[in-house]
Amino acid sequence: MALFSRASLPRSPDRWKAALEAALEVSEIATSQAPLADAVAQMLSVAVELLGAERGSIMLLKEDGRTLVLMAGHGLPGEVVVGQQQPVGEGVAGRVLATGRPLLLGDVDQDAFVNFVPKERRINSSVVVPLRTQGRTNGVLNLATNQRGSAFDEEDLRLAQLFADQAGAVIHRTKLHERAERRSSDLMALVESSRGLLGSLELDELLQHILDGAIRLSAAPRGFVCLLDESHRIERGMFRGFTKDTIREVMEHDEVTRAIDFHTVTTVVGPWPDLLVAVGLRTTRGTKGVIVVAPEPGPVAERHDLLMAHGQQSASALSAAQLHAVLQRRESELEAIICGVPNPIVLAGSDSRIVALNPAAEMLFGVSASFSAGAPVDGSLAHRQVESMLLAAGEQQAEVVAGNPPRTYKVRRTDVRLPGAPTGRVLIMDDVTVEREIAQTQRDFVAIIGHELRTPLTIVTGFARTLLTRGEKASPEDTKEALATIDAKVGQLGRLIEDLLYISGVETRESVLKHEETKVAELFGEIAEESLERFPGREIELDVPRKLVWPIDRTKVALVLRHFLANALEYSSEPEPVTVRARELENEDSLLVEVQDRGEGILSTDMPHIFKRFRQIDSSSTREHGGIGVGLYLCSRLIKLHQGRIWADSSWGKGSTFSFALPHPQSGRNVVRLKSPGAAE
Repeated sequence: MALFSRASLPRSPDRWKAALEAALEVSEIATSQAPLADAVAQMLSVAVELLGAERGSIMLLKEDGRTLVLMAGHGLPGEVVVGQQQPVGEGVAGRVLATGRPLLLGDVDQDAFVNFVPKERRINSSVVVPLRTQGRTNGVLNLATNQRGSAFDEEDLRLAQLFADQAGAVIHRTKLHERAERRSSDLMALVESSRGLLGSLELDELLQHILDGAIRLSAAPRGFVCLLDESHRIERGMFRGFTKDTIREVMEHDEVTRAIDFHTVTTVVGPWPDLLVAVGLRTTRGTKGVIVVAPEPGPVAERHDLLMAHGQQSASALSAAQLHAVLQRRESELEAIICGVPNPIVLAGSDSRIVALNPAAEMLFGVSASFSAGAPVDGSLAHRQVESMLLAAGEQQAEVVAGNPPRTYKVRRTDVRLPGAPTGRVLIMDDVTVEREIAQTQRDFVAIIGHELRTPLTIVTGFARTLLTRGEKASPEDTKEALATIDAKVGQLGRLIEDLLYISGVETRESVLKHEETKVAELFGEIAEESLERFPGREIELDVPRKLVWPIDRTKVALVLRHFLANALEYSSEPEPVTVRARELENEDSLLVEVQDRGEGILSTDMPHIFKRFRQIDSSSTREHGGIGVGLYLCSRLIKLHQGRIWADSSWGKGSTFSFALPHPQSGRNVVRLKSPGAAE
C-alpha cells in the first residue's frame, strides 16, 4: 500500500526523502517475515528516526480486547519494561485506543487522563496515534521529544498517523502469518497425535499416547488422563507431573465434573498455581474419562479447539481399543474352548484351503496348524474321506476310521456363513469308538449268553422230559446219572448268574472289602479240592508256605483263585498238573500268587483283551469250552478292589501263567516288620 496520498506529501524535500526511506524500510520489514516482536521493534526505530523523537513506544491490543501490552520501547525509563500492560481507556495510549483519534500534545494535563503515569523527565511534545487496520484499532504508536525547540506540529502528526497506518497493516499481516504458522504447527501436532492414537489398540499404551498428544498440543509441562468406572472412580490412567493427591482434588472440581458429564472442554481454576484445561472423554461403549493439562499462556480459544479435537480423536481411539479388547477376549475364549474340546475340528475357507485346526485335529492327522494354514485341503490331512467331505458342498455326515491306533469317528461337516464374508466349512469329528465297542460288546454278549444259557438248558430240558416220560422204565443207575447231569448243568447256570450279579455289584460300587488274617495254604487247599471235583483225574500242585498268613477278603480272593484254576484246568490236558504258587514279596510288602498250566497257551494278539468284559479269545478251542467272557474281567475288578495288580504271561503251545499281587492293607501306614535274630522262618 502507498504510504502517502498526493495531498499529504511533505512540503520539505528532506522530509519527503525521509518519509520515502521510512516507507521502504517498513516494506522491507513486511517482507522479512520477522517475528512480531522483532518487526514491531524495527518499525518503532524507523518511526523514531522519521520524526526525530527521543522516546517512543508501540503498544498492541491483546486478544481479550481489554488490555494494551507494551511490545517495543525506545528511550523509556527503567521502570517501564516490555510486556507491561495497561487497561484500555486509561492513560494517553488508552484514550487514543478507545477513541481511535490521534493526539498532538504539548504539556500534558495529568488530570485529563485516567491513571496517567507521570514521567521522570519532562515531555515537551508528543504524538500519539492509533495503529489501524481495516477500520479497526489494534495498537498505539507514541513518539515524544524533550527539546523545546523541536516540538511536533500538525504535519508531524499527519506523517505519524500515515506511518502508523502502514505499520498497523504490517503488524496485522505479521500476526496473521504467525497465527497461520502456529495453526499449521498445531495442526501438524494434531496429525502427529492422531498417528500415535491410530498406532495402538492396547489401552495403557493408548492412554500414554493420549497424554503425550495433549501435552504437546497445549505446550503443557504436566497433565494426566484417566478412565472412570461406573461409580466415577479412576479405573486406569497415566499422569505426568501431578501427585495423586492433586489428581484427587482436580477430579472433585465442579468444572472437571462438568467436562466429563457433558463431554466438553473447560478451564479449571483452583487452589493449585496453574490454570488447568479439562477435556471430557466418552467412548461408544459409554466409558467416561478426562484429559487434564496445565497449558502455558497463549491463545485460549485455539488451545481449547485443538484439545477438543484431540479429545474427540482420543475417544474414538479408546472406543476402537475397547472393541479390540472385547474381540480379543472373545477370540481368546473361543480359542480356549476350541483348543479344550477333545473333538478334532478343521476349518476350511471358501477357496478350499485350510484355515485352522485345533490341537485334537493336529494330533489325529499328524500335522501342524501353523504350517497347514493356507495349504490346499486336498492332500493336507492324508485322509481321503475327510478331505472329500471338506471339499464337498452342503451338510454331510459319515463315520470314518482314522488315527493310529485306528479309532471310529462320527464326522459332521457344515457351512459357516458370516455377513459380508465368503462361505467357509467346518468339520467336527466325534470319537464314537467306545460307543461302537460297547454296541459290539452288547451284540457279542447277547450271542454268547444265548449260547451259554441254551446249552445247559437244552440238556436239563432233555433229561427232565426223559425222566417225566420214561422215568418208571429207567434203571436206578440211569436215573441217578440223569439227575447228576441236571444238577451239574443247573450248577453251571447258577455260577453263570452268580458271576453276572457279582460283576453288577462290583461295577455299582456295592462291593466292600472285609480283610481278615488268613492262612493262605489252608484257603488255597480248600479251593483246589473244590476245583478238582469238577475235573476228576486232574492234579493241582500247591507251592505255598504253611506259615504264610495274609490279611485278605477270603471270599473275593477265593473267587479269583477259583476262576484261575477253572481256566487252567479247562485249557490244559492230563496228565500235566496245574501249579499254584504263593509267596510274600518283602521288598514290595505284597502277596504274590501265580497259577501255571502247561496247556495250549494264548496268542500274543489276544493278550491285551483277556481281562476285558465279555471278551472271548477267538479260537475254536475256546468256544469248545464255553464261557461268556466275564470270569477274568471279574478277577481283574476284584484284585483292583484290593489295590493290587493282575497280569498274565503265555507262550503259544507251552502254557500260561496268571498272576496277581495283593499289597498289605497297612503298607500305606509305614508299618515296619521286625524279626528277632532267632526267629524261625
